[in-house]
Amino acid sequence: MLRDYIRQLSEKWFWLSKWVAAAIGFGAVLLVGLIFLIARSLDFESFLNYFALGLLLFVFVTLFYGIIAIHDVPYEIAKARDHPHQDAIHAAGWVSLFTLHALWPLLWIWAMLYRPERGWGFKEPPATEGSGPSDGIEELRQRVSELEQRLKGGVR
Repeated sequence: MLRDYIRQLSEKWFWLSKWVAAAIGFGAVLLVGLIFLIARSLDFESFLNYFALGLLLFVFVTLFYGIIAIHDVPYEIAKARDHPHQDAIHAAGWVSLFTLHALWPLLWIWAMLYRPERGWGFKEPPATEGSGPSDGIEELRQRVSELEQRLKGGVR
């Protein structure tokens, strides 16, 4: 029970946990640098160089994970809508990542097209009383029978 709850929580907060871990790591490096700066075993210029290097690495890692997270958005939409082509959308998302995002807008549209309650959107609305195809057929049958009666009676 607890294990399932932890698994669901980790799936739900998977991307957020990576951002928090990166921020904690960056804060730890900054704290260590400040301790060395205060202890005077590191001069201010060297501290700034290390700080800039750490900031540069943090930005690169954030951009890397950010791009991957953005490319998973159509798949997450498809999964939430119980789309019948989830796997194809996920695979095409990775292909789009390697083709400089060329397919990504089309994947977004593809994932948004399907909804479980209405499918692809081509279903007929539910028929109301008095406006169905059977009513039209009954009217046509009545007209045909009237015409047949006229022909039998010799009325033209």
